[in-house]
Amino acid sequence: MDLDREMDVISLTSSFSGNFSFGKYTRVEGKIDGNIKSSGLLIIGEQASIKADISGHVLVIYGTVSGDITADNKILIQSTATVSGNIKSPAVTIMDGAKINGQISMSKYHSNFFKQLELVC
Repeated sequence: MDLDREMDVISLTSSFSGNFSFGKYTRVEGKIDGNIKSSGLLIIGEQASIKADISGHVLVIYGTVSGDITADNKILIQSTATVSGNIKSPAVTIMDGAKINGQISMSKYHSNFFKQLELVC
């Protein structure tokens, strides 16, 4: 993804409830309670606290998520992440130190993607 483009940011001091739909490049640092859909790259920052089901194309989780996470391309769970919910994507990377309470399902959503699971130690 081309990260030289502008990125929308939900700041650390922001708190929202409801259903949200984000565009190509979004970073969430605040609190969201509801449901989140992203059509591109969605980054959940280290200080973020999310109580929502999340779906998108590429998801990068640094913070706390309570809810199911689904991506049609890949999910990257960073070492600072805490996830309470099920994870579903054709490609999942989990960094050492991440905390996950839920099931991981790696399904082949599209014929172009292969099942894979990387456990980075």
